[in-house]
Amino acid sequence: MFEFLLVISTISYVFSFENTLLGCYDDVSPGKRVSIEQYRSKEECIKDCFSKYYRYGFIYNEGNCMCGNYLGEQVSNGTCSECQSCDFKMNLTDTYFTGNLVPGPPRNFQVFNITENHVRITWQEPESVVEIIKYRIKAIVIHTYSSYSPYSPEWMYSNNTFQTELITLLPATKYNITLSTTSPDGDGALVFRVIETKIGTPDSIPTKPVIIENRGHQIDVKLLPTPNNNGPITAYKVIVINEDAKQDFDETILTSYNEANRNGLSYYITAELTPKEINNIFTVGDGQTYGRYYNAPLDPDVNYNIILALISRLHEVEKVVYSSGAVTGSGVSILNVSDDQIVGDSRTVIIGLSVAIGLLTFMLIAGIIGFIILKSRVVNRRHRLSDNQELTLQGPMIEVENNGYIHEDEHVPVNHYRNLKQKVRTIPSSQLNVEPTNLLGVGRYGRVNSAGVVENDNITLAAAYTIQDKKMSQETRKTMLQELDVLIKVGKHDNVIGLIGICETSYIMYVVLEHASLNLKDVLLGSRDSLPGRFSSMSEFQALDTAIQVARGMAYLDHCKIIHKQLCARSVIIAPGGIAKVTSYGIAQYFSHNKIPDYTRWTAVEVFKNYPPNTKSDVWSFACLMWEICALGATPYGNVANNNEIPEKIVRGLRLPQLQYINDELYQLMLDCWQLDYDERPSFMQLVESLDSFKKNPTVPYINFNTYPNFQYDQFYPDMELAVRPVF
Repeated sequence: MFEFLLVISTISYVFSFENTLLGCYDDVSPGKRVSIEQYRSKEECIKDCFSKYYRYGFIYNEGNCMCGNYLGEQVSNGTCSECQSCDFKMNLTDTYFTGNLVPGPPRNFQVFNITENHVRITWQEPESVVEIIKYRIKAIVIHTYSSYSPYSPEWMYSNNTFQTELITLLPATKYNITLSTTSPDGDGALVFRVIETKIGTPDSIPTKPVIIENRGHQIDVKLLPTPNNNGPITAYKVIVINEDAKQDFDETILTSYNEANRNGLSYYITAELTPKEINNIFTVGDGQTYGRYYNAPLDPDVNYNIILALISRLHEVEKVVYSSGAVTGSGVSILNVSDDQIVGDSRTVIIGLSVAIGLLTFMLIAGIIGFIILKSRVVNRRHRLSDNQELTLQGPMIEVENNGYIHEDEHVPVNHYRNLKQKVRTIPSSQLNVEPTNLLGVGRYGRVNSAGVVENDNITLAAAYTIQDKKMSQETRKTMLQELDVLIKVGKHDNVIGLIGICETSYIMYVVLEHASLNLKDVLLGSRDSLPGRFSSMSEFQALDTAIQVARGMAYLDHCKIIHKQLCARSVIIAPGGIAKVTSYGIAQYFSHNKIPDYTRWTAVEVFKNYPPNTKSDVWSFACLMWEICALGATPYGNVANNNEIPEKIVRGLRLPQLQYINDELYQLMLDCWQLDYDERPSFMQLVESLDSFKKNPTVPYINFNTYPNFQYDQFYPDMELAVRPVF
């Protein structure tokens, strides 16, 4: 339907051409004109030139028709046949204005390399060109499975750009990608391609089945629906696992009950349910068939674990995510334990505890007696030496450095690894569900995947940093522990990403971090929306509040003596409720798709002069982030295409400009953060106070997102902000 409307609008545009005689002209630029074949009449000539987006139609005396954008020298105001003084040996044309002023559509528009979130496009300049200022690209949402408010991002590129990569697209979403030109006389004709991004791994982990009743051969469980923003919810699969078999779960060979028995597997799919069937009580083991799977009766003497899988299929591509199973606060619940077993186990535990308490009591008494004897001997020895050794230091000297670090004897081993791990929560492996197919990024020490932490019948979305610490060199492990210690020291703060805990297996350590699917950059670009009288779906209050939250997070890091060095909109995530959290510090640094942010445009002037960064260098970067917020995700210094030119220009005094819709006080606060002498820059606490006073004064429009004449978005240039190179 969309394509049909576009064709209709194009046809009506073609038949709205003008037919204005400009006069008889001498053709002084024939090389810049295009010949129209099958010339029939003056009207057909002008219409054909108009349809090809040329400004002028030229009809020669001999009847040929040409199109072009440039005029020769005027000979007369009328037609050439009416000209009495014209020399017809000259190359004269009757020249008509077609009504076109803007460029034609770009040529050879190609779309390829479509992924979940990215698409690559290329093009060539239009056939009819007068002057092009920029190219405009829009990704208009036609259909999406996401529950987020769909937005249609827009990008602007310079007139010498002919390829780009569009990022931050939604998975499994159909877009109409349009490309047009912008000229001094208005927007040119557009070309478009309808594309659909690939399906993504479901972004939510299914809620674990809740055990309602266990009747031996059957178990009643409560199944709950799961939201999915990365594709359709096609079906759910109920999976039964024999816990007594102690067999590793391999999803690649997961199959039906009968095939699992033939292959010696202790787990199988017992049912496939539609989304409409999911919000009900389901009986595992009722002997019926669901989908194509037999729901076999259970063995009362076996301990089972029941898990749920969410299936998302689109265009023959299937993505699956699994729940963490039937889990209690202490791990996997044992469903079929008899009362006799409980009593027997309890008696065994009581006897063992009694023996242990007796041994500990005996050892404690013996230790106290030994301490008293040893103390009396030391006192007697000191009395004997007091007469002739009164001025001698008692015991060895210990050298203490100014930083408070005490040198330890080399022969005394200190396990820094163990000491560090004692400061952080340990998550049982049964409570951590890592999604191996949902890669969030790659960090210095390994891959980072989405995960879920199960606690008190709730699932917390998280990012699991997979670290094979036993394969690390001693130096790398030391660096890793230092970066982990940074997050441990930070602890908890509303506006700083936190460490949830660590989980260890025989070969791998998972560092589990807080996670949110959106960063501030995506939110800002997504807020670019043409509403009645406004150019942003974000309110001015929200913009200031976000800046305040980031400043509070940075003030807390400053209090913890942590220098960020990479502060920008990409290094801030937006948690549910619009809570901004500063990330990308310490071990919480990872980047997706091998594209690393280039922080040159946010870097303080003293760093370019080879001075070490300090907390006031972060203040400089924060002012650039404030400008980013006001500009709705635009690239700082977007008029400087080469990042290598930025340092020299900033040292010479280049600063981000005052946007037309930012008032003087807010921009002055940014300028204060860009002082050459970093001692003259405000602290983060002072920034919080200043911004908070702005927010509390609604009578003064510090930011105004209302539209005004000739408004244009400051542009976002991905290639200026992202560098394609190996991560770390």
